[in-house]
Amino acid sequence: LVRKLKETLVTVQQLDKNMSNLRTWLSRIEAELAKPVVYSVCHSNEIQKKLAEHQDLQRDIEQHTECVASVLTLCDVLLHDADACGSDSENDSILQTTRSLDRRWRNICAMSMERRMRIEETWRLWCKFLGDYSHFEEWLKTAERTAANPESANVLYTSAKEELKKFEAFQRQVHERLTQLELVNKQYRRLARENRTDAASKLRVMVHDGNQRWDCLQKRVASVLRRLKHFTSQREDFEGTREAILVWLTEMDLQLTNVEHFSESDFEDKMRQLKGFQQEITLNTNKIDALIVFGENLIQKSAPLDAVLIEDELEELHSYCQEVFGRVARFHHRLVNKRPVLHDDRETSDPDTDLYNFPDVSNVTSWSETKGRKEEADAAATRVVSGGQHMCHLLVPPPERSGRETPVSIDSIPLEWDHTVDVGGSSSHEDDEDVTFYSALSVKSVTDPPSWHHPGSKERKWLPGEIMEGLSPSPTSGVPLHQRGYDKLMSECNNSIASVKRVKLVLNDDEELEDSGLTRSVVSKHSRTGVTERWELQKAQTSDRSTEQDLEQWQKLNSDLCDVTSWLGRVLPELGRLQRIAPSTSIRDVEINIRKLKEMQRTFDSFKCLMISVNLSARHFLQGDSVELQELQEALSSANHSWSQACCGLESWESRLRSALLQCQDFHEALRLLLLWLSQAEDKLCAVTTDPSTSQSALLQHRATLVDLQEELRGRVRQVCSLQEITSQLLLSAAGEQSVEAKEKVHVISTKLDLLSQQVAAALLSLPGKVVSQETCSTGSELLGAGLETLGSPLLPHKDAESQRATVRQPAHKRSLEEAPPHRPLLCRLFRAAFPLQLLFLLLLVLICLAPLSDGDHSCTLSNNFARSFYPMLSYTNGPPPT
Repeated sequence: LVRKLKETLVTVQQLDKNMSNLRTWLSRIEAELAKPVVYSVCHSNEIQKKLAEHQDLQRDIEQHTECVASVLTLCDVLLHDADACGSDSENDSILQTTRSLDRRWRNICAMSMERRMRIEETWRLWCKFLGDYSHFEEWLKTAERTAANPESANVLYTSAKEELKKFEAFQRQVHERLTQLELVNKQYRRLARENRTDAASKLRVMVHDGNQRWDCLQKRVASVLRRLKHFTSQREDFEGTREAILVWLTEMDLQLTNVEHFSESDFEDKMRQLKGFQQEITLNTNKIDALIVFGENLIQKSAPLDAVLIEDELEELHSYCQEVFGRVARFHHRLVNKRPVLHDDRETSDPDTDLYNFPDVSNVTSWSETKGRKEEADAAATRVVSGGQHMCHLLVPPPERSGRETPVSIDSIPLEWDHTVDVGGSSSHEDDEDVTFYSALSVKSVTDPPSWHHPGSKERKWLPGEIMEGLSPSPTSGVPLHQRGYDKLMSECNNSIASVKRVKLVLNDDEELEDSGLTRSVVSKHSRTGVTERWELQKAQTSDRSTEQDLEQWQKLNSDLCDVTSWLGRVLPELGRLQRIAPSTSIRDVEINIRKLKEMQRTFDSFKCLMISVNLSARHFLQGDSVELQELQEALSSANHSWSQACCGLESWESRLRSALLQCQDFHEALRLLLLWLSQAEDKLCAVTTDPSTSQSALLQHRATLVDLQEELRGRVRQVCSLQEITSQLLLSAAGEQSVEAKEKVHVISTKLDLLSQQVAAALLSLPGKVVSQETCSTGSELLGAGLETLGSPLLPHKDAESQRATVRQPAHKRSLEEAPPHRPLLCRLFRAAFPLQLLFLLLLVLICLAPLSDGDHSCTLSNNFARSFYPMLSYTNGPPPT
């Protein structure tokens, strides 16, 4: 027995020793396995290193297998030895130790295997990520090279169209590659979520670089596409507008041919049709002018070949416009000269009209310089036609034809120079405006060479300027002048005076030819003198108008500046006084200050527009060194400084009012009392029941409670509206903790008040019919609209609201104690309500039955009525057709 006890004691001591060592090892191994695997760099050597470390750990675990097995064996021996473990507690202790050791050992083995599998899976995920990223990076490099060298600058239009298609397909490819980039990002997010990334952040840098490069590529492609689309759209807009103008010119050419040779209309009809042509030309001049300017800009921006093509197209359009408009002018000239002469007196012709009928030879001078004075004099002498008036016309050879004439229009050209017509015949004064218009067309279309496309040409706007000049009846007629048109009018006057002086020089040179038989009339000399005098008068009138406008603007600026300065002088001391006053902590004083603040802000808004107007108007006068301008500049800077001070003072006063409101105890106490009262009102509403089985007296008492609660809610609406106005004015843009808390409280109170009002009204309507009268229903509907009605009402003190609520509550309580009228059956009430409507329907039915039937038979005759009237329809204006 003693020996057995000694053996048992030795066994127990060995078990304790082994268990102590095993516990220490188990804790160390569990901590080691619980640590996450940290990879220093994304490489295969790092994976091999981690696998080797795990292999060492696995060998340590396998070496302790025998120790664990011996401990489990000793525990099992002790459990089966009745002498060693005589009590149940000892058995339970050994059994629990055995189970814990077995569980921890199995957990360590599982964690070891899972750790090794995790390291191997990490390597597979890395390989997949690196493979997908390498494919994406290869495509990205190719795409970046493609996007880096686009053919979008100084290219032909056809090349730009092809490049546009290429980059549109390339942009679709870039968007399709976004799926691959998202796959790479998803793989990296999984690695980062599972702690499989490297400490050197190689994977993160790769993903960030890929995303950034794709974003730059996408922006680059979008920029190239925008540039190409802008370039091609400009060319397409130019071609579309040019084609539309050519179509319009072709239609006008055909219509003119029809009117000129195939129309049997009289003189008035043809003049009316020419008026229509004049209106169409006037409407399309701005479009043609804009097309010319647009084409010049395109020439400067386009490649040399495209610039030559655009220049040829514009020159073709220019020549075609000259031909069509020249035909219109010549046809008008023939019509006017064929008209019977109404005034034979040569002295009745208006010199103003003669001025505008005289051709503009500003471009003829340059042509005559190349051809020589002698040829110009010969050409002028051969074109003189003697008539009612003697006038010298300088003509040049017509420009080349564009090839767009109709056959009839080509044949009609020789007919336009009919020498049997009195070309010099005088027309009536009512046709002076038309003559001016068509004279301008005739001069530009016949005498001007196409000089718009030459570099440095002073007459880029070749056609619209002349047409618009010819459209005006006379330079001295009343034309509405605006400020922004003064500079343009002055430049036009200067150019026109220069042109007139050139005409004068030409005419003075031509006077030397009088020895060869060429005579001059006195009218032409008066015209030359009148032209210069009229343009100088026009220039002086324009300058006077500009001076008057500047004077009016100066006076208005001084008046507005005085108003602003005087107002700022009044408002700055007022703001200073309001800031020096200590803010009151009473809620009534806060409301009064808020009203003052709102009025002040409205005044500031009204003067803000005036201040902006003053600053904008003063820019026109601040360029100079005179004493008045210096005084204006000083006054304006002083007004701006005072305005800044006033705005700062207003903001400071508003912030002081905000801080005073947040420190106001009455405000916070009112919020607290309202929240407390709303909770009590909710309790009262929850205590009310609308069950029809309740007794009559209980229902009457519930109704009285609801009516009292309804009146109390109505009285509280004004107080809540006052608080809402205060917070919306002072705490709307505040960001402090107290301000946010106060706004939230006011919002909660307002929401709860509206909800309680709706619930009380619904509870009153849901009471049984024997209790709820029509008056109660109307009261509930009034409560629902009380919130909206009181929002626009002026703020009332809290005591007035309480007194008003008390006066309203007393009759309501008395009405609740009255007995309801006897309730009639539902069917009887329905019949009574529907009886007038049924009577009306019966009366209408009787009236319909009494209406007499018509005696006439409106049926359609079944016969071929069309056949009888078919023969008279066939009428032949030019005789029957050949058979």
